[in-house]
Amino acid sequence: MKKQIILGIVAIATLLFTSCETECKEVTTKNITVLVDATDSLLIDRAKHELRKENFEHLINQELGLTESPKCFTVNYDFGIISTHSYYNPTSTELSHTDWGQARNKLVIGWRDFYASHEENLKSLDSINQMESTSLFPTLMKAINKTDGTIIVVSDLIENNPVVNFYKNPPTTPEQMEKTYTEMVSYYLPDGVGKGSEREVVFIVMSEPKNSGVVHKARAFWKYALEEHLGLNVTFADGISTI
Repeated sequence: MKKQIILGIVAIATLLFTSCETECKEVTTKNITVLVDATDSLLIDRAKHELRKENFEHLINQELGLTESPKCFTVNYDFGIISTHSYYNPTSTELSHTDWGQARNKLVIGWRDFYASHEENLKSLDSINQMESTSLFPTLMKAINKTDGTIIVVSDLIENNPVVNFYKNPPTTPEQMEKTYTEMVSYYLPDGVGKGSEREVVFIVMSEPKNSGVVHKARAFWKYALEEHLGLNVTFADGISTI
């Protein structure tokens, strides 16, 4: 009888220990915004290829820091389009998993729906009409204000709006960059943009060889503007796999 009681106590203790192991001690939360430059059909095609499911999966897993030992997490994902207009109304998707004791198939279904939503976002790019100019600045600023996390920008970085035309007159000196930034803030953002130490911007640079010189100057402007004025961490990559 004693032996049975002891075995029973051990079984209960084991069950409780296992139960504790499946509960969240810490939930990883990530806010990710993806902005796609839709001002050029070539950019759209390259962006869709770059953001295909396997690359997007790599990006999300990397942001979450997921390994073979699963974690509890929440991903808040916004998808926005950069166009001629400063309009920004992103499509939002959330994926969360807060208890690894849940049935595994629920998590599989959650990921499947999450990726399906992303692929629908990419398909929506096909309905974009040809643009006359690029207003990356106002869309990016609005995304930065909204996102406390990582903003991925797939673009050639070339600004062409009522204030500045990088094709004709790209800012190259700190003084010119300062002037350009100030003028665009005055034109587009009367309320300005707040600083956020948790925010970072990653540019996936898509461009045509003929514009390589302009793109190089544009990179310098965005790094200066976002680091000097907003204190953001800014990086550039040729693709998601190289981040």
